[in-house]
Amino acid sequence: MKVVINPKYSNLKGFIDGILSHSYKADNTYRNFRNIVEDTTVDGLHLVVKKFKKPTEANRVVYSFLRPSKAKRAYNYSNRLLQMGFDVPEPVAYMEVNKGLFFHTGYFLCLYTDYRAIADFRDNPEIDEEEMSLFLDEFSAYAADFHSKGLVHNDFNIDNILYKKLDGHYRFQLIDLNRMSFGNRSLMKCAKDMSSLHFSQTVLDQILERYCKNRNIDRDGFAKKVQYNIGKAKGRSKLKDIILTPLGLRKHKRAW
Repeated sequence: MKVVINPKYSNLKGFIDGILSHSYKADNTYRNFRNIVEDTTVDGLHLVVKKFKKPTEANRVVYSFLRPSKAKRAYNYSNRLLQMGFDVPEPVAYMEVNKGLFFHTGYFLCLYTDYRAIADFRDNPEIDEEEMSLFLDEFSAYAADFHSKGLVHNDFNIDNILYKKLDGHYRFQLIDLNRMSFGNRSLMKCAKDMSSLHFSQTVLDQILERYCKNRNIDRDGFAKKVQYNIGKAKGRSKLKDIILTPLGLRKHKRAW
């Protein structure tokens, strides 16, 4: 077993060592088709513990010898983003558990955040036009700054982008970082990121207008790239519906 702990939280070593035996009380448990996420309080710290889904046999070999595990990437990428000035829930530790010679399970720990998913903002019927305009201005500037620094999230959706209003301005955090790429300045990759924002077409158009202005890039050309990626994603989703639904294997379906 490999355990890496943020030196700031070295006092949590006993708790982290005990995670495998689940010798802690979870305040809440959240499950999706991939992972298990729990939050708990230890020594006055509100923590989130993420247990990644067991990888395929092929990926067990890959994570053992060829590529960092999702847990390691989540921890390292969190630290890297913080160094670059982008906010994320503060990383606490990661663990890699082997069975025999090969990787088996990964865990990532971070501080709990009270930021909320921007899906909550999108779905709030009480947001007025002025507040929406402020949000779109600041979110578009954030996304443009993120991409202009060569960062691509690769799962840039309304559940993985968190927000909070502080001192009259919106601040943002990112989670689920293990798919990220750095140093990627491809506009097509950026457009693919933006295509994952499941706002209405009207709101998405307003975001793209502001985003392109902030990056000083051609709006029409970039919007076409975004729509191309939306079309591809819808096509993949429909194909999965056709193939997997009759077999009872459609575990996760994107709402469009």
